[in-house]
Amino acid sequence: MNNLIDLAKVIGSGLTNQNCYLSLQRVNQEEGTFWSYRGDAKSGIWCSHSDWAAGVTQISSLNSVPDDLMPAMIASLFSIVSVPFVRDINTQGEAASLPSDIYPVVQCNGYQFVLVGFSPTWIKRLTVSWTTYSAPPIKVKVPLISGYMVDPKPVLEGEGVWLRDGHSPDSGTAILWWGKPIASIQYHEEKTWFVNKLYAPYSLTDQVSYVQIATLDMNLQDILLLENTQVFEADLICEVESKLISNGQCVARGELLVSQDGVVFYTNQKLENEA
Repeated sequence: MNNLIDLAKVIGSGLTNQNCYLSLQRVNQEEGTFWSYRGDAKSGIWCSHSDWAAGVTQISSLNSVPDDLMPAMIASLFSIVSVPFVRDINTQGEAASLPSDIYPVVQCNGYQFVLVGFSPTWIKRLTVSWTTYSAPPIKVKVPLISGYMVDPKPVLEGEGVWLRDGHSPDSGTAILWWGKPIASIQYHEEKTWFVNKLYAPYSLTDQVSYVQIATLDMNLQDILLLENTQVFEADLICEVESKLISNGQCVARGELLVSQDGVVFYTNQKLENEA
């Protein structure tokens, strides 16, 4: 989650160079080809079969690419990113299905390809000479939580756990969460929210579980632009019950008990492997 925020800080609303455009886009799972970077199986270029065919058509009259021309074709299609970068791309691609997610996508001349597994710092160096442009905004679902637990113990049905930085939904307050606390917010009116305070940027070093009470449907860039006392707009998607989330999985459902001392998550049902 946090890596997506860091990528958004680098790419912003979009970058452009020589009639090609780089932006964060939601890519649906599809079959294609993956070319690794410097032999790293986790980073490289992925291109769907249809976009590869469209790109080949753009620059040649070939219906298929002979093996001896493959290095030249890869260089022609992907060199817009960087010539030195393409030199380190393995020309022996492998069939691969890209999982549905949000990725840096390069679009140019009727085809597109995806940059997979590269750090925000690496992409920043690669696009230092690119200029900005406005791509369509990306919507993300951001958890609203009532509090969290650091290094939590396994939960048991019929037991309660005190939450760190507990917020009471009854008062219209919650924590905007993206792998860590982003902001303490309060319901304002008509799909709008008031930022009570922004949390200082830091990383949580211990394992954390949190109690999710809802999600907000937000533009990714809006998360980066939040300020104290700001009012912003976002659609609310409520949960039927409070959910305890650990390692990206719902491990328990329950209810919140609020007192002057804080907020407790009371476990009604322990779950196994629920998404």
